[in-house]
Amino acid sequence: MVRKCISVCFLFFLLPSLLFASWSFVFESWDGHPQIASTLVPTSVRAGTAYDKIVLFSGWQTDLLLLGGVGYLQRSLYQNPQTGALLGSNPFIFDLLHFDWTIGLKQYFDTERRQSLFLGYRGSYEQAFDSMAAGKTISSGLVLDIPTWMATYGPDALYGPLSGVGTSIIVQYSCDRLIDTLVTSDGYSFTVSLGLGPKLLNTNASYLSLEGSAQVATTLHQVLEKKKNVYSIVLVDRLAFAASYGSFVPFSVQERTSQGSLVRGFGAYQYPRDVVLANQLELRVNGPENFTKGLFPRFLFFFDLGYGFGQLMNTNVQSSGLTASFGPALTFVLTDYLNIGYQMAYLIAGTNADHPGAKIVGEIQAHIRY
Repeated sequence: MVRKCISVCFLFFLLPSLLFASWSFVFESWDGHPQIASTLVPTSVRAGTAYDKIVLFSGWQTDLLLLGGVGYLQRSLYQNPQTGALLGSNPFIFDLLHFDWTIGLKQYFDTERRQSLFLGYRGSYEQAFDSMAAGKTISSGLVLDIPTWMATYGPDALYGPLSGVGTSIIVQYSCDRLIDTLVTSDGYSFTVSLGLGPKLLNTNASYLSLEGSAQVATTLHQVLEKKKNVYSIVLVDRLAFAASYGSFVPFSVQERTSQGSLVRGFGAYQYPRDVVLANQLELRVNGPENFTKGLFPRFLFFFDLGYGFGQLMNTNVQSSGLTASFGPALTFVLTDYLNIGYQMAYLIAGTNADHPGAKIVGEIQAHIRY
């Protein structure tokens, strides 16, 4: 059923591109379910179309974006439903059928389309189910069904309805001066986003979020042979900031703004503090393009540092602390669209509730970009 839904959505999003030259296909992201081939098989996809014939300012392009997503995912939450305190193990794990849709205008401010402002509306609907792993013991402990988990940890005073409608207004400014050829990367980019989710339009949300990220990169060394990369060394540094406030910050926002999602070796939704600062530093060694341009192995070494403070989201519980990790990763880059590999993170500060007591956390990684 999920495969059929994804196929229909792809056709729906692609149809305008085929029928009208002014429309173009936009692929945004995909995700997988950890109980299905370790997330390597897409169980969620987000894509859409862009219309570029709107003229608001002479010489500057304006895009009308229509995006949608559908998928079957797993969510892990790390707070006691009664007290809101952090859980060091046995998180609340459940599955969800997720739909979302976005409509907005993206206005560019130069002919090179390197600066832009996006204003849009995003809606969603989620339906929660017991986890596919319910009744099984995984690294974080025994996975319970939803009623049993709630009964075990006490009355639910925190999470509220797990199913329902979500609505948000998004304003985002982006500046991209980064020239990335995969084997080399030079320049900088930054993005600032403001999100507003009024209670009137949400089943279980009322929040304001501010997110920002900046990246700088430089190619330290490169050796070419017949215009193909023999090897290159690239230094990349990313700084991220997230602040979320409100009577209830929804899980879709926590997934991006939690401290655990911004430091490698931890997981989304872990350490959901009001304000988070994080820095990701990595040294990339891009290997030889032996067969074709854009196909090569990449070894990287990273050091991540994050600090969060304020309160745990949706509670009055004060919380602050440091998370840090370092380690290697080996990936294979397959042209512009896909890279796949394995990462090992040594946890310097903080613990991963999915792997209680572990100091080294390994993770399969797969990314698609379009």
